[in-house]
Amino acid sequence: MTLSDPALQLACALLVLLAPVGVLLGLGRVERRQAAVAVAGGVAGAAASLLGDALAGPFTDPPARILDAAIAAAVAATLASLAARRLGPLGGVVLAGAWTALVYQPVVAAVIGEFPTLVQATLGAVDFAGALATHVALGGALLVVHLLPAPALVGAAGVDTRGVGWLRAVLAAALVLVAASAWFVGVERVVDAATPRLLLNGVLGIALATTLWLLVERIGWARVTPSGAVAGAWAGWAAVGIGAPFLAPPALVAAAVLGGAIGSVLSGAGAREAPGSAPRRSWTVGVLGATAAGGVVTALLADGFGLAATGTLLLAGAELAAVLAIGALSAIGGLLCWSLARAAMAVAVAFSRLRSRSAAARVPRG
Repeated sequence: MTLSDPALQLACALLVLLAPVGVLLGLGRVERRQAAVAVAGGVAGAAASLLGDALAGPFTDPPARILDAAIAAAVAATLASLAARRLGPLGGVVLAGAWTALVYQPVVAAVIGEFPTLVQATLGAVDFAGALATHVALGGALLVVHLLPAPALVGAAGVDTRGVGWLRAVLAAALVLVAASAWFVGVERVVDAATPRLLLNGVLGIALATTLWLLVERIGWARVTPSGAVAGAWAGWAAVGIGAPFLAPPALVAAAVLGGAIGSVLSGAGAREAPGSAPRRSWTVGVLGATAAGGVVTALLADGFGLAATGTLLLAGAELAAVLAIGALSAIGGLLCWSLARAAMAVAVAFSRLRSRSAAARVPRG
């Protein structure tokens, strides 16, 4: 096995951690408790990744394992931050930690690794940058959080993005873009002939997808939300990441345009929500749609194995099947993790009440 470039892996690991920072900035004012939730969720995600690697066998190529832990931390921090708005801080962190261990780790092992990967061998689907894990599996868990009622003991916490101006939104989207591009380059493990295309495709593709997301918002909703720039960047990451090294300029443009546009169209339900409320649920559906669009474009136009090379549409069907299968399995796993989070919250509430009663019992009666 060829070892990775240590300097490349460590640099990319640091840059990947900018992704949850961008998401938090794009959601509104960042309070200390929100930052703490993101950090705790990220630590739980990284620990689950490193523990999973250790249990899988000899801990070879530490720099690569650190990058893998960093992307797990970034995705888990994002999940914890979004889930905490409905489940509270403890629920968000428990959900993220359980999801990383039970759902994310098996999915990422199935889509990134030695050729052919498990997903490619069973479904025939291609996923260079693991978008099925970082976006589709994440989306499946978030749909469970969004669709199930918020616990009465926590109460639903709305998402107010009225404090997000354009300067802040552009900065937030840029952080997501940098993190995604770093992951595209880092997952290759070494700098090689494909690195320039990976970097260029990441930057241009995500920027174009973000532009299309906002353009569709303007045309379809008659308004443009600054925080939508972050959703567009996240969707562009998925649309381009499926086949990043295999996309020549026409294919890159098609993946970015269709991914950004379809994602924004599917998120259009958010136009019916309150003007200051970010449509989290519909954004999740939009990102899933962007991932599927990017997969289909890759199947049709990718260098070497697209429609022109194979003469068949089977790969396009395989990409759609992979998105649906991973999304469904992740939703089932997300339901289990949601149950664990609810149980942890109930235990915390019971413990808090017990302490309050004990403190009250010690107060002298006079």
